[in-house]
Amino acid sequence: MGQTATASHDDDRESAVRENTLKSRFDEPASPMKRVMEQAPYIPRCSDDKTATKKRPTVYAVRWPYMQVNRPGMVSWLVFDCDHADVFRWEAAGLPPPNLIVTNREGRGDGFHLFYAITPVCTTEAARSRPQDYMRAIRDRMVELLGADPNYHGSGVTKTPGHPWWHTIELHAHEYSLGELNEYFELPKRERRFGKVPDLSLHHHARHATLFHELRYFAYSIVGGMREQSTYDAFFNRLMAEAQRLNNYGSKRGFFDFKRMVPHTDLRSSQVRATVRSIARWTWNKYTGDGRCHRGVMALDKSLPLPDRQRLAAERTHSERTKKTGERVLIACRVLRQKGEQLTQVAIAALTRLSRQTVAKYQQLIDEFDWLAPEATAPKEEAARQPVVVKFAACQIPAPPAAAGESGIAAVDRPVRGARLRLVVGGAPPDFDSS
Repeated sequence: MGQTATASHDDDRESAVRENTLKSRFDEPASPMKRVMEQAPYIPRCSDDKTATKKRPTVYAVRWPYMQVNRPGMVSWLVFDCDHADVFRWEAAGLPPPNLIVTNREGRGDGFHLFYAITPVCTTEAARSRPQDYMRAIRDRMVELLGADPNYHGSGVTKTPGHPWWHTIELHAHEYSLGELNEYFELPKRERRFGKVPDLSLHHHARHATLFHELRYFAYSIVGGMREQSTYDAFFNRLMAEAQRLNNYGSKRGFFDFKRMVPHTDLRSSQVRATVRSIARWTWNKYTGDGRCHRGVMALDKSLPLPDRQRLAAERTHSERTKKTGERVLIACRVLRQKGEQLTQVAIAALTRLSRQTVAKYQQLIDEFDWLAPEATAPKEEAARQPVVVKFAACQIPAPPAAAGESGIAAVDRPVRGARLRLVVGGAPPDFDSS
């Protein structure tokens, strides 16, 4: 019995690996299948189930029912997992047509994936957060309109387009920009939420929630200083170390799983890293509640609309920031002038720790300083000690410097040809041997 079941399972797995029915479309310029091959990882994850535990080159991965279509750290496809039978829900919702529709065949139940090709958005830790936030807002709104699974983001695996297990519909090869998709609907306005410090007793035995709340308040306490003196990578590593220290819910704190009635274990490293990444990125980019903002300093009339008050406050903040930056540039100019160095943008940027592009915005201020404070000339005493070139000798004979308290008469510089004599006028006359 067991051998028969195992053999049947192996046969089903072998039957899952089949030639892609749209293989001939991989090289077609106007086919979205060509883009699937181009944007997929070189060795994507694939399998005959949604776990996708295998890794194969792309030309082999397309033979498996499930594969990874987005590269790590880059989103080129917005994929929506719909569990209903209305394949053309996008048309009723007023959305643009998808590039690909991959549906279940008869006998496999309702459900399909919609593929939208978008301009690639980088999602690594070093990438800008605004495009990522915009992409997530677009995706969340489309999930709502399409009735798709909100917990599915397409970053893992999808139904492989063209695989014999599925029925694939190609519509077009157009690549949408995020702004183009946004033209078909309006994004909901985000309301600013104010909350109290959560009561961790409400999350007792909830490992993820406890780690999230403990770690985020630690991040709030250190982000201000690390923004000024360090980098995002150092901030991320600091949070990672703290999260690993806190991750003792099973080994020391005794968290218990009341659903399965077994003790909890510590969170896996991948789960800890995902929580750290979420907290670090948001806190670094958006957290401002460290007490440094001066709310109400302008004493604006509260009857003014909120957008007007925000605009006036932003203008004041920009003016204050510009003023302080200009002061830093002037201080750097004074230091360079005292050292006798050139007032270059690179030198000023090195002293002020600003970027050269930022210093370039204050070039007019630098020019005004250079005009009002020209380079200092050498004192008269130093000028009197400078050697004077004359042409009345055939050999170059050094002369003793002038004695203290004696005066001399400076000679006139004349062009010299051939050998020159460096003669300092003044001082005691040299001794000559009369013999």
